[in-house]
Amino acid sequence: MSTKMPIKEKPPVETDDIAAEFAALGRKLRDTVNTAWTSEERHKIQKEIEAGLVRLRDELNSAAKNVRESEAAAKVEAEVKKVREDVGSGKVSDDVRKGIVTGLRSLGEALDKLADNFTPLDEPPKK
Repeated sequence: MSTKMPIKEKPPVETDDIAAEFAALGRKLRDTVNTAWTSEERHKIQKEIEAGLVRLRDELNSAAKNVRESEAAAKVEAEVKKVREDVGSGKVSDDVRKGIVTGLRSLGEALDKLADNFTPLDEPPKK
C-alpha cells in the first residue's frame, strides 16, 4: 500500500513568498468583486439607487421652481449681481490669490517640518 497522496489531494506547499501572497490576495479580491458585481443583490441595489435618484431629481426641480417664484429668489439674485460686480472689479480675484498663496506657504512649511522629523539614511539601501 502506497502512502503517497494523489496530486489533487496534496496540501498546498507553504512558502514565505510575499509576492505570491499578494498575487493570491489580488486574485481573490478580483474574484470577489466580479461575483459581487454580477450578483442579484447588486442589480437590485442599482435599481433602488436609480429610482431614488429620479425621485431626488423631481424633488429638487420642484424646490427650484418654488425658489424661483419666491421673494427670496429676488434677494438672492441681487446678491449674485453684487458678487458678479465684485468679481469684475478684481477684488475677489485678489482675495482668492492671497488666500491661495498663504495656503501654499503653510503647506510648504508643514512639509518642511515633516521632512525634519525623518532620520537620514547613512548609506543608500542595497538593491
